[in-house]
Amino acid sequence: MERVFTIMERFAPDAMDCITNRYKMLKQIMHQQPVGRRQLCKVLGLTERMVRAEIENLKSTGLIHATTAGICLSPAGEHIMNEVDIFVPFLFNIQSLAEQIKNRFNLREVILVPGDSQSDEMIKRDLGRVAAAYMKKSLFPGCTLAVTGGSTLAEVADVITDGIGFSNLMVVPARGGLGEEVEQQAGTIAARIAKIIGAQYRMLHIPDKLQEETAQALKQDPYIKEITDLIKSSDILFHGIGFAMEMANRRGLTAAEIALLQAKGAVGEAFRYYFDEQGNIVYEVPGIGLELHDLAHIQTVVAVAGGSNKAPAIKAVLNGGRQTVLITDEGAAQAIVGLQD
Repeated sequence: MERVFTIMERFAPDAMDCITNRYKMLKQIMHQQPVGRRQLCKVLGLTERMVRAEIENLKSTGLIHATTAGICLSPAGEHIMNEVDIFVPFLFNIQSLAEQIKNRFNLREVILVPGDSQSDEMIKRDLGRVAAAYMKKSLFPGCTLAVTGGSTLAEVADVITDGIGFSNLMVVPARGGLGEEVEQQAGTIAARIAKIIGAQYRMLHIPDKLQEETAQALKQDPYIKEITDLIKSSDILFHGIGFAMEMANRRGLTAAEIALLQAKGAVGEAFRYYFDEQGNIVYEVPGIGLELHDLAHIQTVVAVAGGSNKAPAIKAVLNGGRQTVLITDEGAAQAIVGLQD
């Protein structure tokens, strides 16, 4: 496919420019709908005449419609934006960047979103949308999907759509709650996704951070054991990646624990585990749910995280070698490649 786009770029560069501009316009409409022409002119840096012409073209193809409130994507437009995601890395010449990361960390697949979510909040929404599409593509009859909490996975729950086409699905939280905003807790995200795609779900109504003795005692409870056994038998896992110190503070770790993380060079965090630059586990918060060794039995482990500022954390977790797929943005990918091993 990369060769096809290279040939197209040489043979008809004006066509490539047209495709790129229309994609950018549709993306702005998708994120800001209903949106007015003047706002599109301002954001895209185009004249009103150019925007008007593009809008008429997009209306004629049935991808958008205009209301008194502004311009919106049509159902066909929503569908085409999901379909075109496969071409976007080639369209923006970032597929080679994805290949570098794929080979460096021995991943099955790397999916990149153009831009940098550190400086543009809309890119984080794109991450959620692309991750939601990949999630739906990964599901199969009778499978169990586990999800962690966090703002990025909450974005996935915000944008995922129905239309799976089969039943007998189960969605579970990968661990207990964080004790933070309800919307970002793993259980809430699992329930929201399950309801939208028509799946069953189970909840794990326990705190994410427990004393070791408490965690061990709860693991013996028949009800808790039934749910944790289900979680550990997951076929697919979607998880976020956090900054080590930020996650330590959010989880309410003690001053001694935080000092230990700093002394051991903790950089990244994923599902209660803290990693140094080399991907070594330097600390684990006692809790109930997925353990790191469980990932070896999960067919598809998808990390979803972006932002150039988060590159060290993403790299640290990937160095642990337990993911199969990475969904990130261009800013993070460039920063990861630029980091020294």
